[in-house]
Amino acid sequence: MSTRLLDRIDEPSDLKALNHDEIVQVAREARDTVISVITERGGHLASNLGVVELTLALHRVFDSPKDSIVWDTTNQLYTHKLVTGRRDEFKSIRLEGGLSGFGEPSESRHDTLCAGHAGTGLSIALGIAQGAENRKMDSWTVAVVGDGALTSGSSFEALNNIVHLNPEKLIVVLNDNGMSISENIGFLTNWRKRLITHPQYQAMVRRMTALSKKAPTGELIYQLVKSLNAGIESFILPTMFWNEIGFRYLGPVDGHDFEQLEVTLEQARKATGIVPLVHVVTHKGHGYEPAEDDPVKFHQPSSPLGDASGAPTYSKVFARTVACLMREDESVVGISAAMLEGTGLAEVRREFPDRVFDVGIAEQHAVSMAAGMASTGLNPFVSIYSTFLQRAFDQVVHDVCLQNLPVTIIADRAGIVGEDGKTHHGAFDISYLRCLPNAVVAAPMDENDLQHLVYTAYKHQGPFAIRIARGAATGAPLDGELRELPIGKGSVAREGSDVVIFGLGKSASAAVEAAERLADYSISCGVVNPIFVKPLDVELLLDAARRARRIVTVEENVLAGGFGSAAIEALAEAGLDDVSVHRIGMPDSFIEHGTAANQRSGLQLDAEGIVQQVLSAFFPDRQPTSYRREPAHEAAAGD
Repeated sequence: MSTRLLDRIDEPSDLKALNHDEIVQVAREARDTVISVITERGGHLASNLGVVELTLALHRVFDSPKDSIVWDTTNQLYTHKLVTGRRDEFKSIRLEGGLSGFGEPSESRHDTLCAGHAGTGLSIALGIAQGAENRKMDSWTVAVVGDGALTSGSSFEALNNIVHLNPEKLIVVLNDNGMSISENIGFLTNWRKRLITHPQYQAMVRRMTALSKKAPTGELIYQLVKSLNAGIESFILPTMFWNEIGFRYLGPVDGHDFEQLEVTLEQARKATGIVPLVHVVTHKGHGYEPAEDDPVKFHQPSSPLGDASGAPTYSKVFARTVACLMREDESVVGISAAMLEGTGLAEVRREFPDRVFDVGIAEQHAVSMAAGMASTGLNPFVSIYSTFLQRAFDQVVHDVCLQNLPVTIIADRAGIVGEDGKTHHGAFDISYLRCLPNAVVAAPMDENDLQHLVYTAYKHQGPFAIRIARGAATGAPLDGELRELPIGKGSVAREGSDVVIFGLGKSASAAVEAAERLADYSISCGVVNPIFVKPLDVELLLDAARRARRIVTVEENVLAGGFGSAAIEALAEAGLDDVSVHRIGMPDSFIEHGTAANQRSGLQLDAEGIVQQVLSAFFPDRQPTSYRREPAHEAAAGD
């Protein structure tokens, strides 16, 4: 029989019966479980270790699911999952068919929403609170938002409206851990610095320190100075700030002290007519020294760094190429939205600290800022994960493409992303970028293509988007000199006369392997690396269509409006309606979490899947004419 108290917690209500020592033990056991599973499997470690006590305190004070606890970016719900009936399944987290690494209402009635993008929690919580109030429901809504998410403009829109509507039973909990993924930026991060570094304030501190050395009671005065300094920094400043905005400020509270947490949360429940904001100070990675020392690295320790072949990630190749351009041209700058490490720009900023900008979780601002920079003659490269670039669609349309400005957008993590699942797949960027006037849209087959595309974008005087895959590149050798690629021109990777596969980006390698396997069926299969989605290499497409009469397109993007749709449109415009086209891509549904290899296999986006689809679509009766080799599956470790 288990001696763990955690094993007796099947519902959050079970936590309410525990005494102080017992709840401390549950926290320790939950933290140990998270460390054990996530260090082996990968996932969001540092952020989850920072909110163990806060999670348990929230469930002791409130009554989930009657009361709604809304977490902004639900990747820190591991302890929540452990105490809401999913403890025994926790080892399956982020595995195919297992628990999601994010909130998932289909898993539990205690999960309010599935959210993987920061900056949404306050708005959703306000909507829930207002809905409950309108329907006369006696329930609380608690919004837990990180200080990093407050760099998002949508968070400030929500804060403004919360103060305006002033719902009776809404509580905002600010989880202040001093950082998001990259270092926090902006006035919220620096508000303390502005006062305590003010010359008059510093002069006052120096005078009082000097006095303390002369006076008989000097030590006491010195301690008073220290207390004054700490008081201004930790209490007066945030109190003034949030009270001026219109909240009832409570805090700061030690986020790892149950007594402080529970007393303050109970105080927040007392009606005063003003929405309370509880300021909780936590430490990312708390209780696990490696994560405490390096919370950025342990944000998601399974993040790809390459594979056993030694191939770099596409992100690193992009960053290295941009760094080369920066050394030659002072007009080149880089921009990221709180993802300097993931996009490779952290290393570039170390060399060029004044020319790489992290704007925080503010993708819309990043794109508009780049447009402003481009209008002055700079050459900005904006690297944003594809899933987050969706948020800046209007800015790409209105501020970049409409103005026809030379802004290069790197849609990182485009296509399948694996264990992060449906909130993070880059499934839509081709569809929403290729419809924009003035835009050039490209996807490299390998890292050599990528470095030349980055250089081509730098030379191009207009909007340019490059989508790159997550994880390791192919290991292709890099040319010693950068060169411009002819825009709108693809290349033939393999000749063939029976069918031609157009494999876009990462899919090109799988298409080449599929073509080799199709030779076993006496099928002459050509492969084209299109490189450009827009403008499409229509000449190459028409030539392949006239010769083979059978075209296959492969892309890691939804089929609706994707690269395959572009090919069909071009063929129709050329009057080649009788050419057979088979499209392979992502379906009209959200793809659940699992390994990237399994996801590609399930969607038939790997070599074996392409072979089966080509046979089914065009050669259903064809049998292998030679020894059938075993399919080579992509290793999950590289992703």
